[in-house]
Amino acid sequence: MINQHEARGVAEGALRTMSSVSGVPPLAITEVEERPGCWVFYYQSARYLQTGSFLDSVAGNAPIIVDRNTGQPHVTGTARSTAYYLAELAEGRHTCELCRPPSFTPQF
Repeated sequence: MINQHEARGVAEGALRTMSSVSGVPPLAITEVEERPGCWVFYYQSARYLQTGSFLDSVAGNAPIIVDRNTGQPHVTGTARSTAYYLAELAEGRHTCELCRPPSFTPQF
């Protein structure tokens, strides 16, 4: 079991990884929600937080969920509510790029 401080470190690590992609600016946590079994971390571009300028903001920034028991981060989506993604995770139906095994190959 991890605490909120440790979960924040996990989320910040996920944001650093996301920011390492070309064209993605440095990202920073803006809000944290404590939920049963996890924390939900919302974020925005670090530059936007400094300037407040819409031109520095990022869009499509889906929350990161960090599991309280395992410390595993999960990326959600923007098409549905956070509650939907939390339910998917609780039901074992959630598979994001952070929680899939490295050898995962989708079967279509």
